[in-house]
Amino acid sequence: MSDQLLISEQPELHDALMLTAWSGWSDAAESATRALKYLVHELDAVKFAEIDAEEFYIFTEQRPIVRNSMDGSRVLRWPRNEFFWWKSDSALAPDLVILVGDEPNLKWRNYTSLVADLGVAVGVSMLATVGALLDSVPHTRSPRVFSTSIHDDLGERYSHVSYPKPNYEGPSGMTSATIDAFAKRGINAVSIWGHAPHYLQVPHNPAITLGIVREICRFASISVDTYSLERDATDFTDRVGYALRDQSEVTEYVRTLEERYDSEVVASQDPEPGEVIDELDAFLRSRNLDGDDDGDKNDDDDGGMAPSRG
Repeated sequence: MSDQLLISEQPELHDALMLTAWSGWSDAAESATRALKYLVHELDAVKFAEIDAEEFYIFTEQRPIVRNSMDGSRVLRWPRNEFFWWKSDSALAPDLVILVGDEPNLKWRNYTSLVADLGVAVGVSMLATVGALLDSVPHTRSPRVFSTSIHDDLGERYSHVSYPKPNYEGPSGMTSATIDAFAKRGINAVSIWGHAPHYLQVPHNPAITLGIVREICRFASISVDTYSLERDATDFTDRVGYALRDQSEVTEYVRTLEERYDSEVVASQDPEPGEVIDELDAFLRSRNLDGDDDGDKNDDDDGGMAPSRG
């Protein structure tokens, strides 16, 4: 293992899921990194490794941060990439490895190789990259969280989800680079993305963080207490509504986004044409079976309005 990977202990995990999120380009309103930090806190996950920042950052762009400690001394915080582990006590939920980091400036292939090699060493069998982006969505509706995977079969443990394949093409970030590194080691991956309202210039959006946490819990079949996050999300939405009450142009724009959001929800709930045909075939077969002994009566009773397959 590389000297740039600082490991304090080697957890014994089996069939683990690694969750990753990085601050920066793929972390709108800090929603992704805060979601993983929330899980670390609620699960009482244990830190076991970190990546030395020296080789991967331009410190004039990702500057270290200095703070005063409680005893009056000065503390310098370099860009962090910290790994945590959590052991599941349920047969349904996997063990977890959680990486929360700052997106590096340099040597992405070396960096992602470190992450993937560590994953292999501790028994990771699935990767879930977590991100957040700015989108044309209203803050007044349920947070939009969209997940994708390039793999058709995620295995029995994750058979309860069905994620579409991604169709995005263009500039990418650490999420795609990490997925590629894990794929070269035969490890499948999914991506979970929260969509934050682009018109809100806020440092943190707890509503999107809550949506991401809920989707991770659904995917991983784990349960955490989200009460405090729900409270923060409700308070945030109320404060945004209060701040926008006199801004008629923004309010009208939000109404437009609401109409689009609602129409997309309705469209997503409509059955696919193939499903409609299958249901119609099942209906007709059931009527034929029920009317085998009295077919003429059924013909009379339907008044000529029986569904047509033509």
